[in-house]
Amino acid sequence: MSRATPLRDAIKASFYPFALERGFVRGKASSLFVPFRRTNGNMLQVFEIQWDKSHRPRFVVNFGEAPSDGCEYFGKKIGAEFLEPQHCPVKGRLQRWRGGSIRTWFQISKPWAETLYTLKRSYTPEEVAAQLIAGFAELECWWETKHEGPHVYVWRSPVG
Repeated sequence: MSRATPLRDAIKASFYPFALERGFVRGKASSLFVPFRRTNGNMLQVFEIQWDKSHRPRFVVNFGEAPSDGCEYFGKKIGAEFLEPQHCPVKGRLQRWRGGSIRTWFQISKPWAETLYTLKRSYTPEEVAAQLIAGFAELECWWETKHEGPHVYVWRSPVG
């Protein structure tokens, strides 16, 4: 059992049903990526949970949006059933806060300042799952209004 197993189990128990209730369909997962997608009007909204490659208890949510009939990626047509966030012309990440460091990923370890304040080094897996569910509202807002909140980082792809 890896150190990430309790966190993975908490995400499966609370976040997966949460996403399914919002119309997402879970795709075929690998050990590092768990994809979800839904069609909203003429747009396909996709996101994936990307787990740490060293199996530490942390993850980030990559997301994207593309036309529901798919999009072009490096000259190749990607159909909606195979579309992943990296294929989307507009994509981004949902994380604890903006930035490029792995410390911005959702994880069991608390930020240093919070550790000093609470005198506890870690969140419970259930607390991290609750943070993800709370932060997902910002992602839903971005899909609706394209407003970037403090936990959403978006960039445009030069290809498409």
